[in-house]
Amino acid sequence: MPLHLVATGLWPWWAVGAAVTVAGLWLWRSAPWADGNDRWKLMTKQPSVAYGQVVATGERDAWAFGWRILGVAAWLPMADGPHRPMAFHWDGDRWTRSDFPVERGDVGSVAASGPSNVWALAGGSVLHWDGHSWTIARKAPETAWALAVAGDDVWIFGDRRTWRYDGATWSESEVSFRTLRVGARSASDIWALDADGPFVHHFDGRAWTRADLSPYVPKAPSPSGDVPPGPHRPRVCAITADASGLWITGEIGVSSFLLFRTGSGWHGESTSAKAGRLVRDLPPVPDGRGGHWVLGSTDVNGIDSALAHRDPAGHWTRVPAGGELTSLSAVPGGPLLATGVIGKASGVFRNLP
Repeated sequence: MPLHLVATGLWPWWAVGAAVTVAGLWLWRSAPWADGNDRWKLMTKQPSVAYGQVVATGERDAWAFGWRILGVAAWLPMADGPHRPMAFHWDGDRWTRSDFPVERGDVGSVAASGPSNVWALAGGSVLHWDGHSWTIARKAPETAWALAVAGDDVWIFGDRRTWRYDGATWSESEVSFRTLRVGARSASDIWALDADGPFVHHFDGRAWTRADLSPYVPKAPSPSGDVPPGPHRPRVCAITADASGLWITGEIGVSSFLLFRTGSGWHGESTSAKAGRLVRDLPPVPDGRGGHWVLGSTDVNGIDSALAHRDPAGHWTRVPAGGELTSLSAVPGGPLLATGVIGKASGVFRNLP
């Protein structure tokens, strides 16, 4: 009907309602948050990696990892598995699926030293990408959950044991701790977080030594009526070892903190007021200039994500993401990549300047 009929009230009520509904649906489908927002742009729509992880391996190379539920369980409410691990590769222009040589299981730890040397724990196997295809390097030890790559050296960590690949052979050794997360700068500079306390262990190419981080952990704030008290035992969560130093995130109660070791020794600071509650188990991401990015939040539960940045001088900035981001990685000399959900969009996002 002509628009003048609407203006003069000559449309029937049901036609007006239908027109409003159609217009609303069109606006909903074309809303900016259908492919992200003004801060994060959807690069590839892959719901299977929304709660997985993304790893940038070069200026025009990255991987996103996730899984999909198999069989009838996919149609049942609250079902969990079995899963098929998934991998998607970005070549600088587009994302394509790259199948693993395993049928079932989740994707665990992932590490890489470059576009042609990517390693993953998935489906009970240690998988390797050589730039052309994924192959099974070996069966994964049952207790293995942490992985580190330093040049041609590959380290797997588990319950008081390590497995090392030197480019030719695997060797196994015993250690005195259970490993939580690992950071590596070289084959003779490996750092492992202790799963049983605020400790970090260092391998110098010959032996492991332990450092107690307790003296540097900030005190937990007093509980309030809005925030329930949490455990007051500090928990270290993730680690990054880079040219600027060591950077470790952790929690005490419901508050997050950052521990770092630079040329002046160990230091600690509370990050709750500066970055919000940090997304657990995500290591700080170097910005290439001595600063670091982390995924913080705007709520005490850490669900409404915020991108937080700490510069080399210790100054923080925080910008709400507008959704829930689950992993973060930086393309060298390029943008930040993240997995997660923003509005209707889910998959891999690129940070907009």
